[in-house]
Amino acid sequence: MAKKATTTFVAETLEPRIYEIGYLLSPAVRDEDLEARVSELKDSLTKLGATFVSEGAPEFIDLAYEMSKIIDNKRVRFNQGYFGWLKIEIDPAQVANLKETLDKNILLIRYLFILAPRENTVLSKKPLGKILKGERTGPTNEGEVPQMAAEEPAEAVEMPADKVEEALDSEIKEMVKEA
Repeated sequence: MAKKATTTFVAETLEPRIYEIGYLLSPAVRDEDLEARVSELKDSLTKLGATFVSEGAPEFIDLAYEMSKIIDNKRVRFNQGYFGWLKIEIDPAQVANLKETLDKNILLIRYLFILAPRENTVLSKKPLGKILKGERTGPTNEGEVPQMAAEEPAEAVEMPADKVEEALDSEIKEMVKEA
């Protein structure tokens, strides 16, 4: 008699991961109730075991195009909304529950849920001109592209070709370990 092959699955516990949720709240939310609605959203995520890494307060914006959502069997159209974002750390096993929670929230017009790095990836609201101020090499006329001050070139180091390859490989390995 032949033996039957059996397969056993080992349940791996994954480490919590960082996710970012960009959301668009309905413009029907009054300004004085906005903080309470965001707190309700955060509380529902906390119940799932999420911890907050950072967040962006919702701002009232005009949408680039009309969006619609079916609420109580009626198609509701939106041209404006409150856009905000949350960066959370949560167990990957809870992602399905998190999606279900966000889908049930009738005040959310849309949301985007993505895997994100822990580092702060928020860009400065300063215009590029103010960031680079003082690095220009003279006045510019209207329509002329400003010239940037040239950086000093790095020191040239002579190295045999095989050593260069080894050095690059080791730097790449270090970068991969950090990521």
